[in-house]
Amino acid sequence: GLTSDAAAQLLSSHGKNAFDTKGGVKWYTIFAYHAFNFMNLVLLVAMALSFVVLAYIDAGVVIFVIIINTLIGFRQEYKSEKTMEALRNMSTPTCRVLRDGETKEIESTELVPGDIILVKEGDSIPADARVVRVNGLETDEAILTGETVPVKKKLDAITEPDTPLGDRKNIVYMGTNVSKGKGRAVVVATGNDTEMGKIASTLNKAKKTRTPLQKRLDRLGVLLSGLAVLFIAIVLLTGWAWGTWAVYPEGLRVAVSVAVAIIPQSVVVVVTLTLTVGVRTMAERHALVRKLNAVETLGNITNICTDKTGTLTQGKMVATSVAIPFKGVYRVEGEGLEPHGAIKDSEGNEIEKESHEILIRAITIAALCNTSQLVEGSEEEASSSQEKAKEEGKGKKKEKSSRSPAPKEAAQTHDAQQPNEGAPAPGWRGVGSPTEVALVVLGHKIGVSRADSRDEWNMEREFPFDSTVKRMSMVYKNSQDQSYVLFMKGAPERVLEACTHIVTDDLSHPEPLSEEHRTTISDLNKQMAGEGLRVLALAERTLDSPEGEREDVARDCAFIGLIGVRDPPRPGVPEAIQVCHRAGIAVHMVTGDHPFTAKAIASQIGILRPELDEAALDRLVMTASQFDKLTEEELHNITLPLVIARCSPDSKVRMVTELSRRGRKVAMLGDGVNDAPAIKLADVGVAMGLSGSDVTKEAADIVLMDDNFNTVVKAIEEGRRVFQNIRRFLIFLLTGNISQALIIVLSIAFSLRTPLTPEEVLWVNLIVSAPPAFILGTVPGRAWYMDKHRRPVDEAFFTPTTILDILFYGILLTGLGIVNFVIAQYGFNQSLPRSQAACFAATTCMLMFHSYTCLNLNGLFFKGGFLRAKWLHACVIFGIGSLFFTFYTPPFEVHVFEHRRPDWRNWLVVIASVFVSMLFSELYKIVKKPFRARARRRDYEEQAAQDEYMIFPPREVEAARVAKEMKPMRTDLAGPANA
Repeated sequence: GLTSDAAAQLLSSHGKNAFDTKGGVKWYTIFAYHAFNFMNLVLLVAMALSFVVLAYIDAGVVIFVIIINTLIGFRQEYKSEKTMEALRNMSTPTCRVLRDGETKEIESTELVPGDIILVKEGDSIPADARVVRVNGLETDEAILTGETVPVKKKLDAITEPDTPLGDRKNIVYMGTNVSKGKGRAVVVATGNDTEMGKIASTLNKAKKTRTPLQKRLDRLGVLLSGLAVLFIAIVLLTGWAWGTWAVYPEGLRVAVSVAVAIIPQSVVVVVTLTLTVGVRTMAERHALVRKLNAVETLGNITNICTDKTGTLTQGKMVATSVAIPFKGVYRVEGEGLEPHGAIKDSEGNEIEKESHEILIRAITIAALCNTSQLVEGSEEEASSSQEKAKEEGKGKKKEKSSRSPAPKEAAQTHDAQQPNEGAPAPGWRGVGSPTEVALVVLGHKIGVSRADSRDEWNMEREFPFDSTVKRMSMVYKNSQDQSYVLFMKGAPERVLEACTHIVTDDLSHPEPLSEEHRTTISDLNKQMAGEGLRVLALAERTLDSPEGEREDVARDCAFIGLIGVRDPPRPGVPEAIQVCHRAGIAVHMVTGDHPFTAKAIASQIGILRPELDEAALDRLVMTASQFDKLTEEELHNITLPLVIARCSPDSKVRMVTELSRRGRKVAMLGDGVNDAPAIKLADVGVAMGLSGSDVTKEAADIVLMDDNFNTVVKAIEEGRRVFQNIRRFLIFLLTGNISQALIIVLSIAFSLRTPLTPEEVLWVNLIVSAPPAFILGTVPGRAWYMDKHRRPVDEAFFTPTTILDILFYGILLTGLGIVNFVIAQYGFNQSLPRSQAACFAATTCMLMFHSYTCLNLNGLFFKGGFLRAKWLHACVIFGIGSLFFTFYTPPFEVHVFEHRRPDWRNWLVVIASVFVSMLFSELYKIVKKPFRARARRRDYEEQAAQDEYMIFPPREVEAARVAKEMKPMRTDLAGPANA
């Protein structure tokens, strides 16, 4: 190995063995983002105008709004970043290295090129290295390549410079894990020079596009700024033309009133608070949101691209089927590495061990012909206990010890983000090959393990797995009758080659293996492989002596059965994909697995719909090589596949890019470094918090603290709730702003005095309308948000219906507000201050009751949660009650608002105005209902005409099924209960 001096010099020149990820987003970057968004800049202009006309109170209020909005948004995102920092700093890994001629344990960050590292089962590879000594060394490279099968390492040189990562058998990669064997390797790259580091460096250079919400708020700001300029021009020109006032200062002061009226000062604050509530709701559902705007963006998702391993599946190999020829196929229950689960026959009955002798022997062979083990505790405990697994099963099972911190525990240190209650804690861990660990777990389910069986079986000899014969064997001595028995497992065709008999009825009397038997076994093998299973065969032979060469001992065996192993779907994933399809969202699987396996899993969990014929399946399932060979023109004209197998990072990026080019909103899910570039590019990048790499988490907008695909679907439900609620309160706020601005502009245009003062406008916009708007932003979700028949998957924010709603309600409140002002000044011959107070009271009361209209935009206001909306009732009472503060507190009445309290006649007109506004609002909703229904049908038919995934079947085919599926959702779709 290197000397300490040489290592120090190399460390100085190459730097530490760590990624330059810049430690996440800096606090001042977050602060600047929230302080200088477009809406805040518009408010700064309004503040400047207020100073020009000496309206210091108005200017002070606007400054206060900007500060509050900036602090709220900054606080939430900063806490998310602190949680991410806790995830990054959970542990400092160490490694074993040869230095100064002896083995030392050092921090992996101190590794340099030229170091010789020593690795064994359970170790994480600390840097990219060239192997120089191997002893059955296999590594799990799924985090980098997506391939779930461990890669056997060799010393042979590789001469092709373009050899894919997964085929570089003489290199071990940083971040991958040793699943079997041990070896030594010379470090060739550290930090950003490793394969993972290269991806991390690419991510640092990539820039994310602005989210839909950011673009909408910017466009809204531009539109309202344009209207403000137009209205100011109308006010100044008409006021000057009518001789109502001088342009300065009175004309400019009224112009500022118009600008203040048209700009919804509270919209940015309410949007930020609504998104913050969404973030907290998602945190309770185990999703850590790093960017506030990602919450709303989720509501627009049309396509989900997801890795398979660890996301759709459990990321652990599990034995799910045992086939005994001429007896049947038995199904194994249980999840992951939990050593508990029933074994059931084809009729679903749980088996009894006493009556299934051959089945029990098959599982015993699988568990004992094995060098892996299952331990309970931390990774360190698993590594330290593996030596006992190799002492012929004679060591005692290691006791449970304390566990190392999990990501969810790190998140627990921050009160704003606690996505951990109910999230699964890491418990049982496997040491060795994932496939062999699955067989060990299967043995535990019937009470068989090497440690527990030592009173009956003692291992005498091992013939390790050999890639040339594709099988392994172990010779055990039976302590009861002192006989020697060879247990064999391996590839079915290779095990059959070593068999001359088969056990069909009695273990002690096997039958000669006939062609009929071979055909039956072959058919079973094909059937299980067709389900996406990795199939292993099991056999045994009674020996006189354990001595002899492999070819002499491992022959003339009796065939016992087959075991099917796979990485099973996570619980609830098929149901979650059904919800996605019901919502009109297409789910794409982009995986490094074999096409056959990927297709089988995609069909099983519902990504490939059962209605698709074989021709459609052939089009919708591709390999990465097929996908990458498509020209840009061909890519633009095909139906994008639902499954891409053997997928590389470039293929995932190309898929996300093409979906974005077609105007789709994409969420990308993954855990490996190979997923990070696509996660960074997607509209919403989602990383796994438990199994994901640090590079992937840094690239993501959302981190799932339970690594569960179902959590993404719940997050989309929450995103759609936030989407609908933001539109709901924007209709409410913009109705108030447009009505106030039009009241002033139209009054001045028709030679009337100003019906509202700037202070009254600010009071309505900030004090009165902000609380109801926030409560409207927390309205609970409704089942139809995830129903493509009632909500288009790509629904625009400002639809024609939304614009029409704002204009209708705004004009309605404008007309009634002017009526109150005219009646007070000309009907009751009241002074201008009292007439302004009457208009102010009418505008405030109508806007407060308009919040009930916005609570249910498509139905009668007293339906859809009206009685349960106690906080909205409180806000309405507060808003109307605040009028009395402005009217009956003399200093504020006279010196601040410069109006005079209305008399009883004014109040009667106000009450009548509220009644008329509510009546016409409800009539409007009734009139537009059939038009909305026709528009929904038209939207659905347009989407169905372009659908080749069978997500949008004919309405008559799906209507009954959707109604049945939606029924349970009506009670459990939730938002904050306080609305």
